[in-house]
Amino acid sequence: MKITNITTTPLSTGKSLVRVQTDAGVEGWAEGPGINRVVPGRNGSVFNAYLESIIKPALIGEDPLQIDRIWETLALGKEDRLYKLPANTVGIIDVALWDLLGKETGLPVYTLMGGAARTTIPLYWSVGSGWRMQPQEMLNIVKSGWDMGFRAFKIRMDWKAWRQDANPTKDYAMFKLVREFLSGGHYLGFDANNGYSVSTAIQQGRKFEALGIDHFEEPIPNYDLPGLKQVADALDVAVSAGEQDAFRWWFQHLVLLGNPDILQPDILSAGGPSEVKRIYEMATTLNKPVMPHSPQAGINSMASLHAYATVQNGTRPHEFSTEFSGPLDEVAELYGDDVLPKNGDMVLSDRPGLGIELNESAVAKMTVS
Repeated sequence: MKITNITTTPLSTGKSLVRVQTDAGVEGWAEGPGINRVVPGRNGSVFNAYLESIIKPALIGEDPLQIDRIWETLALGKEDRLYKLPANTVGIIDVALWDLLGKETGLPVYTLMGGAARTTIPLYWSVGSGWRMQPQEMLNIVKSGWDMGFRAFKIRMDWKAWRQDANPTKDYAMFKLVREFLSGGHYLGFDANNGYSVSTAIQQGRKFEALGIDHFEEPIPNYDLPGLKQVADALDVAVSAGEQDAFRWWFQHLVLLGNPDILQPDILSAGGPSEVKRIYEMATTLNKPVMPHSPQAGINSMASLHAYATVQNGTRPHEFSTEFSGPLDEVAELYGDDVLPKNGDMVLSDRPGLGIELNESAVAKMTVS
C-alpha cells in the first residue's frame, strides 16, 4: 500500500476535511484548519503551504502504515532533510494515518493503541469567553449544558497573558455563582487561560479552594514555568497545564520546571495521537494524572478520545465544547451521530479506525471556497 495523494476540502463548519489516499482505495481522515466562521481570520493557508511544499513530496509513494517512521520524518527529518514541521501540522497527518491503519486492519484505533480501559468516557462542558461576560451570563450557559445532560463543567476566562490580572474579582464572583448552582458536589474546574500573575493566581486559587474546585487550569502564562511551580506548590487544588505545549520534550520541561499536577496534551498541539500516547506513558511513569485538551466535536476529538480511552488511570473527564465545532447538527450530518455526546458521555464504537461514518453528500453540500 502506498500513499497516492493528500487532499483538503474546506467545510462550512470552519474546518477542512483532510484525506490521506492510497492505491488500495483506503483513506484516512482528519480535520485541518479551514475557512473558520467560528474564529474569524483563521484559515488553512499555512497548513496548505506545508502540505504542498513538504508533506506531499515527502509522503506520496510511502507506506502509510509506517506511522512512527512518517511521524519522525515530519517532526524531525529524514536523511539529509530537516523538516521539523509544527506539531499541529504533524498532528493532522498523524490523526489521518491512525484512522487509515484502523480501516486497513478492521480495528478501532483504541485497540491498535493497546486496548481500551473503557469505551464510555465522561465529558465536562467547557464554557469560555468569561472575560466578556457578567456572572449571570456564564451561569445561564452552564445551565444550558446541564439541560443537555452534562454533570461536569469548566468555566474559561480566556484572558490571555496580555490581560494580566484584569478582573480577578469578577472571575471569583462568576466561579462562586456557578459553584452555588452546582451545589451537589458536581465537577467544576476554572481556566484562567494564562491570565494571572503568580501572586494573584495563588490568592485566587485559595479562594476557589474554599468554595470547592476540581482543577485550576493555566493560571499564569504558559512560558513562566518557575512561576507555575510556585502556584502548584502553594495550592492544594490540582493545577493543570500543557494544552499549548508541543512534543514530549516540551512536556519534559513542563514537568521538570513547572511541575503541574495534571498534564493536558492537545491532540494536535502536542503532535497527534502518536505523540499524545507517548506523553501519556511519560505521565504514568511520573505518576501524573492526564486530562486531554480537545474542546470540539469531530474527527480530531474522536482521535483524542481513542487515545485517552487507553489510559488505565484516565479518571478525569474529557473536555467538550460547542464553541469550536461549528453547528453540531452539521458535524453529525458529516460524521455520524457517534461523534456527539450522549447525556454528558462519549461512547466509542468498535468500528474500524476512529469510527467515523463520512457522509459524502454532506461533504459536497458543506464544501466552501
